[in-house]
Amino acid sequence: MKKGKLFAPFLMLLAGAVASILMFYFHYSTKQTLYVLLAVLVIFYLAGCFIQKRVGTFVDQIREAEAKEGEVIEKEALTQDGESAVDSTGEEMAGENA
Repeated sequence: MKKGKLFAPFLMLLAGAVASILMFYFHYSTKQTLYVLLAVLVIFYLAGCFIQKRVGTFVDQIREAEAKEGEVIEKEALTQDGESAVDSTGEEMAGENA
């Protein structure tokens, strides 16, 4: 399983743990605790899913940009000798002795 798939459940459980500890500390009744905890879990699960989708979209855009950049490098023009038309400094070769 990918690490990215676990973000929403982890965020939800972390928020639930924090909410449970705070409600225990402030002496909430059991009925109040259940309602508040349910609301916290649902809200943070939905927030985690939203964040997870946004990060996934952003990562996909980065991968597409890297793939396009790789294609440009592969399509670099070669001379008749099989050498690159552009040397490592980015300047075009002037002749055979360059």
